[in-house]
Amino acid sequence: MMTIKAISLLSSYLIPTLTYAHSRLECPPPRSGKTGEKTGPCDAPDDLTLAPYPLIPNAFNTITWLESIPHPGAPGRLALSRDGDDSTDSFESCILLDHIPHDENSRPNYGDASSWHRSSITVFIPDVKCERCHLQFITVMSDEGHGVPVDTSCVYAGALSTGNVDDDSLPSCPAVYHSCSPVSIDGSVPRNDIDTCDTDMFEEKLNWPMKPAIDMDLVEDGSKYARSTYFYKGDPGVYNLTDSRMEMTGYPIKDCPSMQFCDPAVYFRMSNMVPEDASYRAMEGTCSAMVTMEVEPFVLGQLPSTPKDMSAEVEADPCAICEQMKPCYTDGCVLRDAVSGNWSGLASECNTGAAFCEQCFAESACYGYGPFGSVEEDTTEEKDDNADVNEPVEDTTPGADMSAGSVEEETTEEKDDNANADESVEDTAPYALNVSDPSTNDEEDIAATEEDVNSASFRMQPAAAACFILFWNAALFL
Repeated sequence: MMTIKAISLLSSYLIPTLTYAHSRLECPPPRSGKTGEKTGPCDAPDDLTLAPYPLIPNAFNTITWLESIPHPGAPGRLALSRDGDDSTDSFESCILLDHIPHDENSRPNYGDASSWHRSSITVFIPDVKCERCHLQFITVMSDEGHGVPVDTSCVYAGALSTGNVDDDSLPSCPAVYHSCSPVSIDGSVPRNDIDTCDTDMFEEKLNWPMKPAIDMDLVEDGSKYARSTYFYKGDPGVYNLTDSRMEMTGYPIKDCPSMQFCDPAVYFRMSNMVPEDASYRAMEGTCSAMVTMEVEPFVLGQLPSTPKDMSAEVEADPCAICEQMKPCYTDGCVLRDAVSGNWSGLASECNTGAAFCEQCFAESACYGYGPFGSVEEDTTEEKDDNADVNEPVEDTTPGADMSAGSVEEETTEEKDDNANADESVEDTAPYALNVSDPSTNDEEDIAATEEDVNSASFRMQPAAAACFILFWNAALFL
């Protein structure tokens, strides 16, 4: 017979698994500390004692949020209401950014608010004027446990009710979490004079990769982004564990049975490597200082004020995850094109990120193929010495043009770690930060999972692009 104590312990494990992907805004400060409000369009009634947080008009502003229970591939969306109007229609009239990727590294402890996982994104705030608009952040549960079957899509009910979806035959997403923050914007055009915001323009200014495609036939199913429409586990990403900024976006998660954590070392398939200077990962505005602070429990109207140790280095073997791509650089060489660097036939899965593991296989016969090749002459000579291994592409020298995956020597020393926090945190009362003495913080380790790989098989886990985040953080090759 199970004892009461055993039942209690069992319940502590079961309850979180039944309530996934709770999240809320962190900065601007939200109306409440709730992370699981499904009703919407906000998490709580507007509390007029909570002062609106100032955002900069006609400029980029960083936003941060916290996740208390993770959920793979759960997309986020940010919208701006009209002045003094927090209705569904009001939010649907101004979508700032959609398909914000979920950080697949997120593994918070629900019972410990200081462990909640922080992520950040930078959006463009239009040149509008409002004394009390509201910033809405929604996260969508897009898995079978929340009514979204594998390989299907759903739409946000708020967008469906206002006719702001491309396909109104799709079902509404059954589980969506809401969080709202009052904000003030001192721009030129009254927000209430704008019927519909120009989301296309916002995305263009950010060079946002998750926007509706012009030619949908060229996009992998599940990555055909339509606003307020979400594919099964469709928006995974990888963020920097130190400064909470996005590093990579991914294709929809496949074959992961979990509704709480899908190890990015196994299931993540990179679709975009985020450029270091991407506008949507730049630290802009006063909320950007949050990434330099410890995560703290919710107090209405207060922001975190305890600095965290930003100097801790992540110690991990950057090539450990890339071991699963070893077949691409051994038997797969005969199926790799020297000019494009792409693999074909049985090795086509290698195109999902193997090129970003190039530097882990410098002894490979096809090392340096395509735009990810090394520009060092001795590397080219080494490849020519081995050209007989791959006769179909002999006499072809690897591309010498530099790209994001090349080995140009460049130091990336946590260049935005501090995000100019001391300069960007303006004294914008009542939200001026009260910074206490710095305290050290043990940085979360990145577990590099090594998989046994059969060098003659191309049935590998499709996530080796996650290796690049380790390159980026450790600054070993770039």
